[in-house]
Amino acid sequence: MSFWKNKRVLVTGAAGFIGSNLVENLINEGSDLVLIDNLERGKIEYLGNSLDKAELHTEDLRNKQFCENTIKNVDIVIHLASKVGGIGFYTSNPYEVMDTNMQIDSNVLNAVIKNKIKYYFYASSAHVYPIEPQGVADSPLIKEDHAYPANPELTYGWAKLIAEKQILAACVENPELNVAIARYIGIYGKNQDYKLETGSVIPVFSNRAINHPAIPFSVWGTGKETRSYCYIDDAVAGTKAMVENLVNKQIVGPYNVGQQSRVTIEDIANLVIDISEKNIEVEYDTTKETLIWGQWCDCSKIKAEIGWEAQTTLSEGLRCVYEDIKRRLDNEK
Repeated sequence: MSFWKNKRVLVTGAAGFIGSNLVENLINEGSDLVLIDNLERGKIEYLGNSLDKAELHTEDLRNKQFCENTIKNVDIVIHLASKVGGIGFYTSNPYEVMDTNMQIDSNVLNAVIKNKIKYYFYASSAHVYPIEPQGVADSPLIKEDHAYPANPELTYGWAKLIAEKQILAACVENPELNVAIARYIGIYGKNQDYKLETGSVIPVFSNRAINHPAIPFSVWGTGKETRSYCYIDDAVAGTKAMVENLVNKQIVGPYNVGQQSRVTIEDIANLVIDISEKNIEVEYDTTKETLIWGQWCDCSKIKAEIGWEAQTTLSEGLRCVYEDIKRRLDNEK
């Protein structure tokens, strides 16, 4: 029988990109789900038919009493919710980003401890890593221990790193608490924001190819910048594998959850153009700075310790994203 069948699982950020994909998967596994999302960025439509089989709360996790009253009587808590945005939002609202995320993370963790939840999964981020080693195209592999000495570029990364420390400290005083910490890196896929103003590279390129093929793709930088990308189905599988390993371990992670490969932004643009089968030009704006020149995710630790690794090729994942966004755009007409 599946580990997840009949388990009561609470998911925060359930109507978001990663959350909605995880929820759909767990519904199919036979889990009994409690969902929390204030719908600030998440969308009800992402949950689709999952809502027929789950209990949804739309209150704000900054409400400590709500957290204590709701995050209880479950087997597993998967905490995906956070205050997120693009680089512009992070740099323009550094205090709001840090303060909100620290409140959310503390409230959820305190509720988990108070209500004696056995298994707790925390979604951290690649933003915990210092920016300096990623400032060149030929950057080294990002390993988990590269988070220290701590020097994240953004307050979002600081909030995530502080939350990791808080969780590990809680384990010392609460030996019955089992925790897993994932540092998601470059996750993309179904239900991702494709808006030109707020979306990330892959869904925005797909949107442009579908809706505006006469307008050239606009790339900040030279196009030679590199990234590691991991398809959402693989990220969901990695998340589940980490939780399943809590049966035998008090602490699983922190692990990089991503794909141990890298690709240039130029290659991403050309692959999307190939999938679209349209003649689209690409323009490069070298006056626009990019925070990260080279990103290369080392996922050897999670593979060695719990046997997980990403399976989806980039071309397969990009095609899935393109078809998903085409379907969603058609539904909006």
